[in-house]
Amino acid sequence: MPALTDKIFLPISIFVLNVVLAAFKFVLANAVGACFAIYAMRGCEYAKSVGWIRSSGYREMIKTSYSTFKRKNVPSSVKWALIVAFIATLVANFLDKGIASFVAPGFRLGQPKKSLVISPQALVFGMFFGWNFVVPVNGSVESTMEQALNSSVANPSPDDGHVYSPVRSEYTPVCTDFEFRFQNETMRNGTGCVVEIEFPSSSARTLIKTERSPNRWSIIMATTPWVSDDVIVDLQASGLLYFMDRNSWSSKTDDSFFFQERSRDGNNYPRTSITKYVYFNGDIAVAAMTTTRLPGVMDEDDLAVAFSTYHSDDLLSTMNETIRTKTIPAPPGQEWQKMIAEIRVVNSTVDAFVCSIYYNEPSDEEQFLCVYVTMAMHVFKQPVHSNQIQLIIEKLKEKQYPCLHMVLEYFPEITKENKAVPISTMKLRDDTVVVADYMARIGSTFFADFRENKVYILYDKAEIEAGLEIPLWVLIAAGIIMLVSLCVWQLTQWLVGPPHTSSLYSIVRTQLEERSVTPFPRLMRFKLPLMFEDVNLLPDKVENLPDEIGTLPEDIKSE
Repeated sequence: MPALTDKIFLPISIFVLNVVLAAFKFVLANAVGACFAIYAMRGCEYAKSVGWIRSSGYREMIKTSYSTFKRKNVPSSVKWALIVAFIATLVANFLDKGIASFVAPGFRLGQPKKSLVISPQALVFGMFFGWNFVVPVNGSVESTMEQALNSSVANPSPDDGHVYSPVRSEYTPVCTDFEFRFQNETMRNGTGCVVEIEFPSSSARTLIKTERSPNRWSIIMATTPWVSDDVIVDLQASGLLYFMDRNSWSSKTDDSFFFQERSRDGNNYPRTSITKYVYFNGDIAVAAMTTTRLPGVMDEDDLAVAFSTYHSDDLLSTMNETIRTKTIPAPPGQEWQKMIAEIRVVNSTVDAFVCSIYYNEPSDEEQFLCVYVTMAMHVFKQPVHSNQIQLIIEKLKEKQYPCLHMVLEYFPEITKENKAVPISTMKLRDDTVVVADYMARIGSTFFADFRENKVYILYDKAEIEAGLEIPLWVLIAAGIIMLVSLCVWQLTQWLVGPPHTSSLYSIVRTQLEERSVTPFPRLMRFKLPLMFEDVNLLPDKVENLPDEIGTLPEDIKSE
């Protein structure tokens, strides 16, 4: 139920609003006149004059009020009635303007209709061109996804005056008990699907594996060197997702970084890679992997400073403690190097903070290269909302290759000192979960075909309807005022009746008609000094004026 302060959309134009406000003003003005008709019926002999003066306009009311307040023999109630008449007339004439001030132009969406958009794409280095999107500073990752799916690369020719929203629906998870492996080391057993995070190496040995909780591990491994003679470092994270009963990778996401050693102020911004697959049985898998690298290759002191700039996290604090206390065993031989990983699994989300340690010749000083990886994934079934989409799914099931690959890139906030503020691992983890869930909800409505270079998106297409918005309390108040005013006006016409509800003109005409043999016209001819239809209403000379006239000021007598 909407709150009183909420705005209500009215599908009307400004012209219709002006007509409604004119009717409101008309009814309110007649209700004010009805109130003074009741006053005339129950008040003193001045009461009817107050109502007639009110209908004559503001100037007449001001002049009459000024002269009346000088007369001592006029009751105070009549003087106050003149003030009330002035205020009530103002309110009746300007209340509609006050209501109009609360009204603003508004829009709403009409009834959506399904619309399948097929857009051609340009394939560049295994990915469609233009499917890299930037998450703004302090921006919402879901809003970025919405904008991406309404961009020109997704929907190049939208109809004007319409809004496109990808069709969303709930999904039924197929895998709820993931088995997790790191560098082929099983960290958690499961019964449904297998999730792996790997870093390339020709071989790896586990030196120490510590289970800190059922979903939290520390592991120290020995791996083959990742550093070549030209100091090019390759730290590539691959997320793998597959069914336990299949002897092949059914789904894979890759997020690779190849960079040269640079200054320690070098920026390595977070990046989220999103992938989708359709299995042979029609199940859909989506995976979102976010990676961010600590800047450059660092020694132990620099690494401690880098850790301190990130949001406090159990993974980082434990990693820092392990490095600081020198509890890392030596590798089996010179051809090996060390790798430390702090890992956490929550539901279908994996977090890993990984550092590779190698030695800088000839000083033999330890150097660290660290990366944070978070991965969220879903394998699910979902209803299909279009026969065309069903045909596309059948085609993708047979091809067994990725049916989506897009990237989100984060640009951090820059300080006045021209330094980037690191984005917390907590935000990256939460955003990755949001992205994976969002992609799952549009799982059966958004596909890419990398063989035919096309993107298919099923939209809810809704027309934008123009109208007006008004606060609910204003609408209710105006409705109550108009209803009460209409009731007062009509009841007064029925119960009080003429002459109290009639104008002075109507009373004069009625009196003349009662004294005439022939009917008087509704519209009568008027001549000065006071003649209607050649009938003089005033005697030539007024005699025997009331005594009270002598108490009037001289200026009033002249009137």
